[in-house]
Amino acid sequence: MNAIYIAAPEGTTWPLSGQDVERRLETRFPDVQTWHKYAPVSRSAYIDFEIDIDGERRHGSYFDHRHLILRDAEPQFWADTVAWFLGLLPPGTNAVAMVESNPDEIRPVPAAATTRQIADLLDSLASES
Repeated sequence: MNAIYIAAPEGTTWPLSGQDVERRLETRFPDVQTWHKYAPVSRSAYIDFEIDIDGERRHGSYFDHRHLILRDAEPQFWADTVAWFLGLLPPGTNAVAMVESNPDEIRPVPAAATTRQIADLLDSLASES
């Protein structure tokens, strides 16, 4: 299964800290488990999290102000969560998407993208790998 990366475009950041995202995850997914971590190579604080969706544990990470990584499911599975996450950002905030199997293809996520548009974008990225 492809990991999905949703990120601030190069040279930009998002106004969401890991603690902001953790609080929002706890509201959306009351059974979420989170761990605060630090990546010394990139000098980045991040949270790892596990959520139960459709009876299975799914994993993700959020690097403070930079990017969201979602694992353990096909890209279209995560489209609703990506749409929710992007809705946490201020209107007009730019984002780009990439899938693990196709790291050379990075595409902008349309502003105010719907779940269907996000699913289509992720599917197209995954199918090009």
